[in-house]
Order: sequence, then C-alpha cells, then structure tokens
Amino acid sequence: MGARRGVTFAQIERIERIFEGMGSVDEPPTFGICDMERKVLRCRDVHGELTDAQPTVLIGERLEPLLYKRRLKIVLGGRGSMKTRTIVSVLIGKAQAQRERVLCLREIQNSIEDSSKAELDGEIERRDIGGSFLTRKNSIIVPASRSRFTFRGLYRNVQSIKGFSGVTTAWIDEAENISRTSLDYLMPTIREPGSEVIISFNPNKESDPVYADLVAPYAEQLAANDGVYDSGDPDGVLIIVCNHEHNPWLPKELAIQRDQMRARDLDRYNWIWEGKFNRKSDELIFAGKFRIDTFETPASARFFFGIDWGFAQDPTTLNRMYVVGNTLYIDYEANSHAQNNGKGVDLDELWKLFAGKDRMRGTQSLQWRPEDDLKFPGVPGARVWPIKADNARPETISLVKKQGFNISAAEKWGGSVEDGITFLRGFDEIVIHKRCVNTIKEFENYSYKVDKVTGEVLPIIVDKWNHHIDGTRYAMDGYIRGRNGLNINPDAAMAAARASMAIGAH
Repeated sequence: MGARRGVTFAQIERIERIFEGMGSVDEPPTFGICDMERKVLRCRDVHGELTDAQPTVLIGERLEPLLYKRRLKIVLGGRGSMKTRTIVSVLIGKAQAQRERVLCLREIQNSIEDSSKAELDGEIERRDIGGSFLTRKNSIIVPASRSRFTFRGLYRNVQSIKGFSGVTTAWIDEAENISRTSLDYLMPTIREPGSEVIISFNPNKESDPVYADLVAPYAEQLAANDGVYDSGDPDGVLIIVCNHEHNPWLPKELAIQRDQMRARDLDRYNWIWEGKFNRKSDELIFAGKFRIDTFETPASARFFFGIDWGFAQDPTTLNRMYVVGNTLYIDYEANSHAQNNGKGVDLDELWKLFAGKDRMRGTQSLQWRPEDDLKFPGVPGARVWPIKADNARPETISLVKKQGFNISAAEKWGGSVEDGITFLRGFDEIVIHKRCVNTIKEFENYSYKVDKVTGEVLPIIVDKWNHHIDGTRYAMDGYIRGRNGLNINPDAAMAAARASMAIGAH
C-alpha cells in the first residue's frame, strides 16, 4: 500500500462536525484513527485493513483494535471512555458493508427502552444515514446488505437465545450485571463461523462473573501492557481497559463532572470514572485519609525519604515527604517503570533515578546521556537528606551508598506493616502532590482482602498497590515503633512521634 494522503485540518474539522452529529456520506465508513491531539494517524476500513481512503468516522487510537477480527472482544472502563460509541460505530459500519446478524444483549431488558437500540439509532441519526436503515420498534434493518440488529434480555430468557442461529456478532452491554448462567449459555450459542462476541462494561466487583471468568485470567498481561491484551489470533481474545484519558473528544461538561466527583467522593470517582472496582470505604485502607492537591513546599521543610526496591515486575520507588502540624505532605516521587518506559533501571544507574543530574560525582557525568534529561528528572535533595530503604536488599543499599547517597536500612519486625499503616492513618490527613501520579494510584487502591462469598472485609492486607506506600513507611523509620516494645500507650507514643517530625519541632 502506498503512503496515505495527508488529511488537512479542514477535512478533520469537517469530520469532527460529522462526529458531533452533522451529515455524512451514505456508505461504509473509513475509520480515521486519532491520537489524543485528534491528529489522524492512519485510516482503516471496516475489516481493519489499512486504506488510503479519506476518513469519514473518527475513533480514538486506544480502541483501534476493535476493528480487528477476534472471537472475543472485551472493553472495560469508566464513564467518558467512548467505548459504547466506538462499538456502535464499528457495528453500524460492518452492517453497511456486509450481511450481519447482530444480537444486542443486556442481562435485564424489560422493554426496548432498556436496550442498546437508542445508542444505535443515535449513531444512524448523527451520520445522517437513516435512508439506508429501517428502524422498527424492536429491530433495525439494513435492506441493501440484509443486515439486522435484534435486542434481547438474557435474564429469564437465556434458553430462547439458543434459537438465534446465524448470529454473526453478539454485543453484551453493561455486562457487569450478567450472570454466570447467562455467560454459560451464551458463549456456545454464538457459533456461526467467524462470529464474534463483544462485551462492554464498567467493573463493579472482582467476583462478578464477566470479570472473574473472562478478564481476571489475563490480569498480569493487562498490567504489563498498559491495560491491553491481544492474543493476535482471529479466534482469540482482545481485552482493552479504556477510560476518559483515552478519549480525544471528552466534552468539557463531562470533565467538569469528573473533577467535581474526584474532589467530593474519591471512592465513587474511582469506580464511575476510572473503571476501578466499587469498593466499600472500610475496604480501602486510606479511604478518607488523603487528598490530592498542588502546593508549595516550605523552604524550612525537614524532609523524609523512603525507597522500596523493585523485583521482577515491581518498580523501584523513591518518595520525598515532610510534616506540617499533623499533616503529612508527599511532594515528589521516582518510579523506575514510569520513568523508564515501563522497564526497570539497571543497578548502576539507580543514582540517575533517585537524583538525576544533581551533585554527580566521579565518572557519573560521563555516564549521563542526552536522553536522560527527560527520562530521569530525579527527586530534589535525594543526595543531601538521609534515605531509609527496604532492608531486604543490603547489597543494593551498599551499592547506592557508594553512588553518593546517605542511605540506610529501615527496621522491620513482626507486624511492622500494620504498625506503619496505623502510624500513617494517625495523621489528620495525607496530602499528595498531583505530580506523584503513581503514589496517588496506590493510595486509591491499597486495600484489605474481602471474602468473596460473604463480602466481609478481612484484617488481611492485599499485597498490591504498595510500593510507594512501603517507601513512605520506610521513610518514617525510627518514628514508627513496634507495639510490643512500647512501655506506654502505643497510640499516644505514635502521636508523640508524629508531632516530633513536624516542621519547627526540632
């Protein structure tokens, strides 16, 4: 295929007007794949093949793989992600190009108003292609291609789905509500050669069948590949985690709603907007104890630094923090995976991760490469202030000390994790600078284990989302003390230790 002709700004502007609801050419669409700046990167036809044709429908790059042939396609995420809109665009386009029998499903559909029909009707109206589609009360038909869209609920009707022979695509929307019985009946029923099953949902609970059965087995691959898993096989599986940050056309009204909810109710925000699980406040360890803000660090701050060492897929992290009154402020972070394109950092380059170009010594200036300026900004003061680190890696602590850092091992004891959490929760609040994006994610997700049968929150800490949090605990070394070693009230002792950390207390 030759080089695709450039798409002018005027053409993109015209297509975006179509995207917002104005008329379009009545023919199978060409999909323009856009980056977050709305620049068209390439074009594909309804079969996912690259084409030189000019785009008539724009979709975000994150959901481009929906155009590929896969037996099972799953898109999960929060509000404002365009997952439903993009699925609808792809289904409408394929129905124009060839004969399709599309079965649109939800777990509960008491009437057609409960179905996905309104979403499809809206796309037909926006693209002004109603002349090619016959929209009836309970179906949509494309006479030219003999395609048909049918709508059904699965609950109490799952046996009747067996009668839908010849289905080429089954789309299950709002699949967080689907039962295991419905899944067990549905998957073998869609058996037309080359048929596809598309599932879209906003996660609710880890125990929900659609997540537990179809997504959880690929959790490690999703985590390692920025929320995307693609088997690469037409008969295989595609899973995409898609959220508002992947939508190039997120309306400002939605952005305002998003920001308001994040400030008002962080737990609900994570569920509704970030596609995280709907968790109880008592399940999340730091629920109600932290907030995200932009703030200026006092010149007189007494800093605390803490390191957690990475291993295998885990990152090496460093955090800087200080205390004012009874408030802990976390103002800087370093994360080996985030600052090295998802990869670890070699041991002999840890000094770059921690301090950047600051106070390089010996031959370090010769080891600094031009690309390191952006890759390793460093944490201010890391070479000056004492650093406490996970004591599980004494050889690494020794190496980093030789690289020019005042670093030592933090003490551990039986129950030190629980004591550290108690200490941190004892602050009036923990304020995290918005630039510390990985630290924020951990505080949003660090949780206790939940009994999957009873839903009861257990006194067992889940060993996930804890690298920056562990580093924060290590930074408090010497102030957090094991309860068995205290001769006075432990809560009072910890409160006194926190008070001694504050600016002006020394």
